[in-house]
Amino acid sequence: MDIDFASPLADPAEAPSCGDLRQLDDEIIELLRRRRAMVRELPPPTGPRGIDPSFTGAVRDTITRYSEQLGSGSELVARAILVLCDPGPEQS
Repeated sequence: MDIDFASPLADPAEAPSCGDLRQLDDEIIELLRRRRAMVRELPPPTGPRGIDPSFTGAVRDTITRYSEQLGSGSELVARAILVLCDPGPEQS
């Protein structure tokens, strides 16, 4: 999936407002909900997430992707996203 970084907020004449940030936060939250729903469709792990190679690989890959795109602070963001979207031990 490609991300279009050209947005109405990219116009230097139009400064972002708190309302714009709130709307962006809402969009991010909705994307995280969709991501969590997709994760829940995956087969459950055979063991704890900490020793699950596919989960630790996903953590590593996501951190790398975020680091390349966002720079500093991205590891914390990537880990937070994975924790928020991990369905945990119970699959619903």
